[in-house]
Amino acid sequence: MKKVLVTGGYGYVGSHTIEKLCQAGHIVDSFDSNHSKNDISKYVRKNIIGNIRIDNCLGSYDAVVHLAALLDVKESVHIPWEYVKTNIIGTKNVLRATSTDNFIFASSCAAFTPEFSPYGQTKLMGENIVREHASNYTIFRIFNVAGNNGIFDEIVRARHLIQVAAEAAAGIIPHMHLYGTDYNTKDGTAMRDYIHVSDLANAIAYAVEVPKNTPFECAGTGIGYSCREVIEMMKYVSGMEFDVIEAEERKGDPPSSLIPKRMGNSDYVDNRYDLEDMCYDAYQTVRKYK
Repeated sequence: MKKVLVTGGYGYVGSHTIEKLCQAGHIVDSFDSNHSKNDISKYVRKNIIGNIRIDNCLGSYDAVVHLAALLDVKESVHIPWEYVKTNIIGTKNVLRATSTDNFIFASSCAAFTPEFSPYGQTKLMGENIVREHASNYTIFRIFNVAGNNGIFDEIVRARHLIQVAAEAAAGIIPHMHLYGTDYNTKDGTAMRDYIHVSDLANAIAYAVEVPKNTPFECAGTGIGYSCREVIEMMKYVSGMEFDVIEAEERKGDPPSSLIPKRMGNSDYVDNRYDLEDMCYDAYQTVRKYK
């Protein structure tokens, strides 16, 4: 049994991670700037309301899971300084505010291509800060997170393709856009890797129990899917047709975001769910918004 702090505890990944840590018998505190519809009260010892952009004194923990961040690639292009304040300065503040021999940092696959967006740049810088200031750490470069464990209904709205397609299939939005159709890929659309939120939460819980210092761990399935393949899968699992409008590629979007073949997936990740599961779970969840 370990005493664990999770920043961003009310969030999509945070709530699922806290539930997994509680199941494993750990004592969990949540630190977040605000509440959400995700009720984590029965899984935590206490909820601490605060802001990682300012100095705090959070105390000593066996492990700190730092998930709190700004996440929108498109938004980061327009307000990069906000991403610096949260993802870089905020990470340094959390390191200062806590004492731990096991700091777990949620980075992003965008750190592989930081030249495409301020978001990727701030995540890469966050990794460097963790390596410099944490005595022991695990860094996860996380790919697109989807799905649901059936307990928490609030997910991050329309951050990536699976969620947008789910909203289109559920009729929450009248249509969806497919950005970029002439990339040098198998069908002209961008390639992405995805990971089910439950698989990610299990990986983080494993890192709490078995820490190891490595440059970073890749958290995905190791399988690349084109945007067209994801859209077709969503239509299949939902049984719904929806309009897809082809548009020019967006600034900040790389043509490919996949785990490098030389690296492979993290030893922490045990992929129990595939793309069909992720699409089905996302569709069932967003239907509740109607």
